[in-house]
Amino acid sequence: MPVIMVRIPKKVEKQWVLRHEKDGLDEYGISVFLKLQYGLQNFERMPDQLLLFSMRFQKRGGQPMKADLWVRERKVDNLVELILIRAHAEPL
Repeated sequence: MPVIMVRIPKKVEKQWVLRHEKDGLDEYGISVFLKLQYGLQNFERMPDQLLLFSMRFQKRGGQPMKADLWVRERKVDNLVELILIRAHAEPL
């Protein structure tokens, strides 16, 4: 089984993750979600070589939300690096 690393670039962190931190999403939660779902092969392959993960979560106010996470996969030997390219959250 390969080692899975998740990388969230500064630009995505500042523009998206920090904006949704108050909703209960943080870097740790996103990286754990991506590692687990990648290991379970629970994602959709997009035509532009990206992986699409759909994450459901609940805002602190109780409203259910859905986040779509587009991730680039990079494999080197026994290492898989998942790089979060962009994300979008919306209420369900």
